[in-house]
Amino acid sequence: MATVNPSPDFTPQWYPPILRRPRNPSEAQKLYNHIRTVAFYLDAMTAVLPAFRGSPVQVGLEPVIAAALPLVGPFIGGIMGLYVILLCCLFGISGDLIARMILNLIIDCYAGFIPVIGTVIDAFKCNLANLAILESHLKKSRWAMITIPPPRRWFDWTPLVRKDTRGETMKGF
Repeated sequence: MATVNPSPDFTPQWYPPILRRPRNPSEAQKLYNHIRTVAFYLDAMTAVLPAFRGSPVQVGLEPVIAAALPLVGPFIGGIMGLYVILLCCLFGISGDLIARMILNLIIDCYAGFIPVIGTVIDAFKCNLANLAILESHLKKSRWAMITIPPPRRWFDWTPLVRKDTRGETMKGF
């Protein structure tokens, strides 16, 4: 089964690049790709599962951990969200945008503490919202040349599924 990317310039970056400000467009692209990969799996991981493909409800690792570990889970999700914000800071993002990202994260974390309603509210995808904030910053910064693939719909951060020339299903991020 082959992998095809909807944007040939985006590949998931599974491991973090060196934790410093990017020095060239290649480093900036790798850092952005890592942030996008982490945000996707924290907020919309079920989109890659065949049972959830095309569903408007997508769940990531963060709300699953928050629901599985009632008192500790929201803190773990908050720490993972802080990791995304830390990586965004490496792009030299301004203080007001960092404050908006932290506010998104605080709302998401505190929602996880509400027993039943918190799980529903946890569908708010703060990591993808923070990614959108970063992308709007990058489009106006010196890193405007890096490739930022647009989502196909506001809730659809899923890998693309296509048929190849032999009729086999291909997946790509």
